[in-house]
Amino acid sequence: MKTYILIAKKEIKIALREKLVLALSSIILVLLGISLFTGVISYQQQQKAITKAQDEKRKEWLEQGDKHPHIAAHFGTFIFKPKTVLSLFDFGLDTYTGTSVYLEAHYQHQFMFRPAQDHNSMIRFGELSSALVLQILMPLLIIFLAYASFTKEKERGTLRLLNSQGVTLTSIAWGKVMAYFIILLTILTPFILGILLLSYWLKTPDTITDLGMRIGLLGTTYMAYIFLFVVLSVLVSLKSSVSRNALLTLLTCWILFTIIIPKTMANFGESLYPLPSMKIYKEGILKDKENGLDGKTPKAVRMAKLEKELLKKYKVDSVQQLPFNFEGVSMQAGEEYGDKVYDVHWGRLLNIFNKQNKLGSYVSLFNPYMALRNISMGLSATDLSASVDFQKKVENYRRIFIKKMNNDMAQNSNYGEFYEYSVGLDMWKSVEDFKYKTPSIYSTLKKYVLEFVSLFSWIILLILLLNYITRKTKLNNG
Repeated sequence: MKTYILIAKKEIKIALREKLVLALSSIILVLLGISLFTGVISYQQQQKAITKAQDEKRKEWLEQGDKHPHIAAHFGTFIFKPKTVLSLFDFGLDTYTGTSVYLEAHYQHQFMFRPAQDHNSMIRFGELSSALVLQILMPLLIIFLAYASFTKEKERGTLRLLNSQGVTLTSIAWGKVMAYFIILLTILTPFILGILLLSYWLKTPDTITDLGMRIGLLGTTYMAYIFLFVVLSVLVSLKSSVSRNALLTLLTCWILFTIIIPKTMANFGESLYPLPSMKIYKEGILKDKENGLDGKTPKAVRMAKLEKELLKKYKVDSVQQLPFNFEGVSMQAGEEYGDKVYDVHWGRLLNIFNKQNKLGSYVSLFNPYMALRNISMGLSATDLSASVDFQKKVENYRRIFIKKMNNDMAQNSNYGEFYEYSVGLDMWKSVEDFKYKTPSIYSTLKKYVLEFVSLFSWIILLILLLNYITRKTKLNNG
C-alpha cells in the first residue's frame, strides 16, 4: 500500500505541473459551474411559470359559474407538468416531451409547448447540462490526464529503474489509477455536494420521491463511470508503445462511445421500429371510435345495444322511464369506449417506444456512455418512463373528472333536460386539484438493470485486464 501511495503522490505532482491538464480541468470546472447555474435559473423560472399557470387554471375552473356538468366537462382544464428538481442537473427528455395538456370530455389531447420547438437544429446535440459535461467532456479530461501515464515512463526508461528497485508493474499501474481518481474526486466532490444542497433547497413542490437516494446513486454511478475511464486510459497507455498511439486509441474510443454508436443506434432503432405520424395516429383513434375496434360496431349500434340492455334490466318501455338520465349514462359509456380505443392505440405506441429503448439498453452493454446516460435520466426522473408515468396519471385524472360530471348528469337531471340543469361551486370543488409524484426509486431501478450490469461489468472486466496484463508484462521489456 505504501508503494501505491508514493506512486500516486508522484503522479499527482506531475499532473499539477501539466499546463494542458490544468487548463482542461479549469474549463470543465467552469462549464460545470455555468451548467449548474443555468440549470438552477431555468428550473426556478419554469417552476414559477408552471405553478402560476396551474393556479390560474384552477381558479378558472372554480370560478366558471353555474352550468351543466357536461358543458363543464368540455370547458375542461389544463394540467402542467411539474419540473423535477434533479432536472437542473440532467435535462433528459424534458425538452422534447411537452409541458402542458388540455383535459376535456371525449378527447385525449397531446402534450403541447415542447421547449425544443423554440430551439434551432443544434438542440439535437444536447443542451449544456451538468450531466452532459460529466458524460462527454469529463472522459476527455481523463484521456489527456492519463494517456501518457506509461508511455512516458517507457520513453524515458524509468520503468527499468523502478523494476531494479523491486516495484511491480501492478503497483505502478494502480498507483497511477489512484492518483488520477483522487484528482477527479477532488474536482467533483464539491460539485456533487452542491447538487445535494441545491436540490433540497430548491425542492418546492415535493414532486420527486427518494431524493437523497437518487442523488447518492447518481454520485456513485458517475464516480464508477469516471473510474472506468481512468482504468481504461491507464490500460491503453500500458499497451501502447508511444504516447501518440495511446492518445489516438483513446480518442477513437471516446468518439465511438459518445457520438458514433449512440447516433447509429438511434437511427437504427427508428428504422427497425418506426413510429406512425401524428396524423395517422389520431385518424386511427377517430376511426375506431366511430366504427368500433372490430370495424363492425359503429357508435349508433353500441348506443342502441346499451339502451336495449338497460330497458330490459329495469323492465321499462322507454328511456324516459329509467330511474336515471339515460343521456348521462350513454355519454359515460361513449367516454369509456373512447378510453378503451385510446388505450389500444397508446399501448401500440408505447410498445414501439419500449422496443426502441430496449434496443438501446442492449447496446449499452457494449457502451458505458449509453448506460450512464440512461441511468442518469432515470434517476433524475427526466427519462421516457417518467414522462409516460406522468401522462398515464394525467389521463387517469381526466377520466375520473369526466366520470364525475357524467354521473352527476345521470343521477340528478332528467332526460331531455340540458340547459335547464346546472351545478356550481360545490361540484367544481369536488374535483380535486391534480398532484403528481414521480415513480419510486425501486421501480426506476428495475427499468435500468441492463445499464447497471453494463457499467459495473465494464469496471470488473477492466480491473481484471489491468491486473492480468501487469502481471504478464515484464518490466525490463518496457
